[in-house]
Amino acid sequence: MNFLLPKTRYITSVSKISTSFLLKNIQSTEEALSKLEIATATKIANNPFIVTPEAWITSLSSVENNNVDIIKLNPDIFRTSPRLDLLHRNITWQLNYRNLQLTKQLTRGEMPGGGRKPWPQKKVGRAHVGSIRSPQFYKGGFAHGVRGPRTWFYMLPDAIRLKGLCVALTIKHSQNDLVIVDDFSSLKSDDKQFMYDIAEARNWGYSALFVNENAEVAENLVKATEDIPSFNIMPVYGLNCFSIMKHDTLIISRDALIKLEERILYHFNRSESLQKKYKYKDIKDKILKEGSGENHPEFAPFV
Repeated sequence: MNFLLPKTRYITSVSKISTSFLLKNIQSTEEALSKLEIATATKIANNPFIVTPEAWITSLSSVENNNVDIIKLNPDIFRTSPRLDLLHRNITWQLNYRNLQLTKQLTRGEMPGGGRKPWPQKKVGRAHVGSIRSPQFYKGGFAHGVRGPRTWFYMLPDAIRLKGLCVALTIKHSQNDLVIVDDFSSLKSDDKQFMYDIAEARNWGYSALFVNENAEVAENLVKATEDIPSFNIMPVYGLNCFSIMKHDTLIISRDALIKLEERILYHFNRSESLQKKYKYKDIKDKILKEGSGENHPEFAPFV
């Protein structure tokens, strides 16, 4: 089987060159996404070693599992190598970058009192002391104490975050913990017992994460899950590795899945300048507006 390896490498290199060529000098995001779909389809068609993953599209109209359609998934997202090291780096980053230490221990100069010398310098047989707020005294200052505020914030490279997200999605799909729903509005009841019955009948496990295409979620789904602590709802632009791995089952709508694939492929193949100051030039306006465009359909942030 060694004679097949050069063919695989050749096809992969050609697909990368064609993708970079298609994304050169693009005018809009819609044009980039359409060209990305063409490049991905060409890559899948020319490579016999890539199997297109598929998944059932189910409905929440009944307690029993009701499959209505089959959808093809992108192999670059749902068939990546299970790099657990990248997944670990993403989860560690998410747990550490939000930590903030506000403790501040006062030094001898910042403690109140202690301005007078407690006893003479000599002829008393005691150690030379200039203040009762020295570190060796009770209620004295700290010599090498904690000096907050301190933060552990740092940023992972974009490629590591995107790859970790694809690894998490691949793991969920391969373990049959990825559920694709046609629409969350198909949930006919807002009773939490009905949601419990669905989770038990379909083997969702203890916790579930519902991912919608935007922040406007169906009313029945909100009322059915608001009293269940282990069932959470999240928009697609907030999807992250920690939330995916924290829940037993990932339940995503069809529109959210399409939007997620488009954004991941766009960031995978985006053309960036080598200079760091021009790295995010296409979302400069959004950064200057300080989050006013969180629901922007094209440049929503990913974590």
